[in-house]
Amino acid sequence: MGSIVVSIQRTKTPGFVNASGMMFKLLIGLMIAIPEASSRSYEEHEIKAAFLYSFAQFITWETRATTGQTAAQTAALTAAQTAALTAAQTAALTYCAVHEGPVVNALKELIAAKQTAGETRRYTLLADLSNIRQCHILFLGADNNKSESLQLRPEESVLTVGDSQGFVENGGIIEFRRQGARVQVHINLATARAQRIQISSKLLKLATIYNAPDEAKIDD
Repeated sequence: MGSIVVSIQRTKTPGFVNASGMMFKLLIGLMIAIPEASSRSYEEHEIKAAFLYSFAQFITWETRATTGQTAAQTAALTAAQTAALTAAQTAALTYCAVHEGPVVNALKELIAAKQTAGETRRYTLLADLSNIRQCHILFLGADNNKSESLQLRPEESVLTVGDSQGFVENGGIIEFRRQGARVQVHINLATARAQRIQISSKLLKLATIYNAPDEAKIDD
């Protein structure tokens, strides 16, 4: 299985992005949406924000998409119907955080810049996780000074993303890991499934899949 790797080369202008294939095009396309961003290099927090924004294209929130349907009806969804649900969710989804730092600020810039393209994504700052049901994607940064449990109920169906060490081991779904000059994406697929979140194979093939020590290797 491959992995998403974005390299950051530090020069006099910090933050050069070097990725490959689909994710490279997505990241560059998103970041140049920020005014004047096309004329400069990118910082690590901007790269993470672009990842956060682009993840939505590869996620289906099954519980939200199939509310009122039986298990049989859900299983009978065609690939085209699933794609249509994903597109509808992506067009009007909510990003949340409980603390605003560089990554969240860069994400807010992206959301504002992309509104001109007809998208209606929103951002909400939460006081705590009691209202998490309104969120599709929750970012918990390493600079978050609030201790919140990630033991969410399956019906909440929230994609949790973080960049603190051990985030996926502690119940998060996606973790950004800095390794030298690289930012890598790790996914806890078991937690995603428990939250009834379906992650596209296109994203899984580009990420590193986390397996708990007592779990069998997941091969997708």
